[in-house]
Amino acid sequence: MIVPAFTYHARRDAVAKEAFAGDTLALAENIEYVIEFSAPPSSVELGRMVEVGYDPITSSTGVLCFRNFVGTTRLAGVALRVVSSKLGEHGVSLLLEQVSELSASLVFGWRAPTGHAVVVSEEHKSPVPYHQLQFLRDVILRRQPGQRLQDYFDIVERNPTRRFLLERPIVGIERARNLDARSVREIFTRPDRLVALSAGSPLADNPLATALQFGVPAVRHFPTRVSQPARRLSYDTPENRFIKHFAAECLAVVYRLLDNRQIHPQMRADCREMATILESISRSLFLVEVGVLTSFAGPTQALAKGDGYKDLLDLWLAFGAHQSLPSSETDVQRLLQGRDIALLYEYWVFLKVLQAVSVGLDAAGTGKHAVVVQRGDLGESLDRGLKVSLSPTVSVSFNPSFMRSGKTAYSTPLRPDVVFSINNSHFAFDAKYRLQWLDLADDTAEDEATFLRADLYKMHTYRDAIANMQAAFIVYPGTEFVFFERAGSCRREPALIEVFDGVGAIPARPDSLNPSASLSALVSRLLNSLQLP
Repeated sequence: MIVPAFTYHARRDAVAKEAFAGDTLALAENIEYVIEFSAPPSSVELGRMVEVGYDPITSSTGVLCFRNFVGTTRLAGVALRVVSSKLGEHGVSLLLEQVSELSASLVFGWRAPTGHAVVVSEEHKSPVPYHQLQFLRDVILRRQPGQRLQDYFDIVERNPTRRFLLERPIVGIERARNLDARSVREIFTRPDRLVALSAGSPLADNPLATALQFGVPAVRHFPTRVSQPARRLSYDTPENRFIKHFAAECLAVVYRLLDNRQIHPQMRADCREMATILESISRSLFLVEVGVLTSFAGPTQALAKGDGYKDLLDLWLAFGAHQSLPSSETDVQRLLQGRDIALLYEYWVFLKVLQAVSVGLDAAGTGKHAVVVQRGDLGESLDRGLKVSLSPTVSVSFNPSFMRSGKTAYSTPLRPDVVFSINNSHFAFDAKYRLQWLDLADDTAEDEATFLRADLYKMHTYRDAIANMQAAFIVYPGTEFVFFERAGSCRREPALIEVFDGVGAIPARPDSLNPSASLSALVSRLLNSLQLP
């Protein structure tokens, strides 16, 4: 009888379902699931489960909730796909893909519990150390035995490649057996290896001693040491130099992030386990005499086809490749950490606003504009307070601060997600990964999905408390567009807005045919209303 890995059910659903190792489950974000194991998990397993959001209640039960984190992860051998109800089945992949295209392969999420599918990009970029660390974590700790990096190394260690190494050892004359022309030449050119013979020495009449007679008075000499050609089997081969180099590179990445406090505690614990395994590999006896890899033009036949070697070569190529964002749900999993989808949606909204403003300015003949993205050990990201200046008077900012001390706000510090500024006038766009599926009583609601009134109230705060803030909008994954002008009019389409003085809501979903049509139309209308030269 096959025992399930665990049983699970949503907290509000009393009917439990069974999950078996190898299964793939689709779970929803922001839903609490009660998990019950047939046997208490080990401390190592428990640590990994806590990392993905598991909150233990007893030794064998607990609650699992991914909140706004979406993507793919594993729990007790079961693959979990956390899907977004707001963005649709393919919305997350499209969101990632569009952000990637807009901002030169932004990579997210070094503190989140889930992972996303990724592919290797054709564009040449240096790899991100944290992504390499995630890759090593997969191939060293997460794969089945027999498919791990250390398993392939064990295969190599049992039968490493060898070659005959040509040497010229210096041996005593009594051990010389295989002299060649160079040995004879060195006898006559290396006086430091000769010894003077006394007159009564039995070697004095040797023809070689006679030939080595020199000095004043002349004294006969005889060699005590001589070089001779020899061959020995050596492990110092190009293939083994590659293996040694690969292990050293892996260790360098692990030690680089071993004590980084910005990554999850379980990841730091895994780093120590990986360091122990890689150190054991590096100290293997057959690697002691192996030299340094100075060049790698291409794999040898043994490296490309040998047992263990070919597998390690494949891992090396994947290890050094740039990890791009996912293109489809079926792509191979590299266990990149997932991202809080709400924050990822903020990135997407910023880039869409920036794109819309850039397109509008380009149409006016102001030229092309690019986003400068910073890259570090933990990947690429947008900095808080990032400001992209499109002209001396036009800019788009991500999470700028407005404070009383700077006389930009009259009360508490405020930080809208995105602010478009022109001629000292501001327009806020706040990303809200929330919506209301139910119909509302008033006539402003549509049947599909509308915004939350509480989010619109916050736009009033931005509009009234921030100096020179003309209008504030929420951007959300729904269907309804609305703008309330201060004069009292309610506009249902961007083209109908007469004065940008008020608050509103803009629908934007990555999986729609035109993801940001309303946003682009509004920005275009805004630029036209400002009468840019």
